[in-house]
Amino acid sequence: MKNEYFVSPQWLNEHLHDENIVIIDASAPMPTQSIDYHQLWLDKHIPGAQFFNLDKVANLQTNLPHMLPEPEVFRQTASKMGISENHLVVIYDQGNMFSAPRAWWTFKIFGTRNIRILEGGLQGWQQAGYPTESGEVIRSPEIFNIQFTPEKVCAQAQILDALHNKTPIQFVDARAEDRFQAKVPEPRPGLRMGHLPGAKNVPWTTLIDNGSYKSAEEITAIFSAQGVDLNHPIMTSCGSGMTAAVLVLGLDMIGHKEAGLYDGSWAEWGADDSLPLEK
Repeated sequence: MKNEYFVSPQWLNEHLHDENIVIIDASAPMPTQSIDYHQLWLDKHIPGAQFFNLDKVANLQTNLPHMLPEPEVFRQTASKMGISENHLVVIYDQGNMFSAPRAWWTFKIFGTRNIRILEGGLQGWQQAGYPTESGEVIRSPEIFNIQFTPEKVCAQAQILDALHNKTPIQFVDARAEDRFQAKVPEPRPGLRMGHLPGAKNVPWTTLIDNGSYKSAEEITAIFSAQGVDLNHPIMTSCGSGMTAAVLVLGLDMIGHKEAGLYDGSWAEWGADDSLPLEK
């Protein structure tokens, strides 16, 4: 095992049939994509991997995309998938580390004790020459005991409170620089252009190199170069709460383990003309 965050394709292949390991494909499309990742998973996945649909295991009572589900919804889903809080959950996506960190964050928020992400994702697995399979995957049900940490899930009211009271929390936005600086329209229709007042910009792609995270030293340097003070509280955001988790994982890797995530992100903030922004 590489470390407390990642496993290599070689390690996973050697431990593919360990009883305590559950493999999850958490692929999700970018807002400009109409890719059916569930169908792609049915067509080809790592042996034994189940599909974790971030858009369906979500709060479906809101029109915001893939918001964190209620604890009971997650508990029922994980239990049905044969996952307990004590299993080693190995997560991958079919892209470039776009959605696997969001699934990592979700499982972690609800109390999973052992989580790893497969470096390189499905593409890295295949490039290493390891087998895939197709079709449904069913495991025997387990009991998942929730240990929810809601304090790491930020809501709009907390942002407003931080802005009004000028608390030392730092907003760090994972969107591309052109979107952050309001140079290009948002991919989701109807959203304003700009960013949270005072926010720093660390595009999520700057932390990733060929489907893997850069080193802790490089990640530290990237945040510092963007003016982020790693000694003060941080709350991450993005377009919809997906790639904000890429930053949360990167921060966790460099010892900043208490970062919050604004789940509504710009999909919520950018849709409300009454909320302040900067360009």
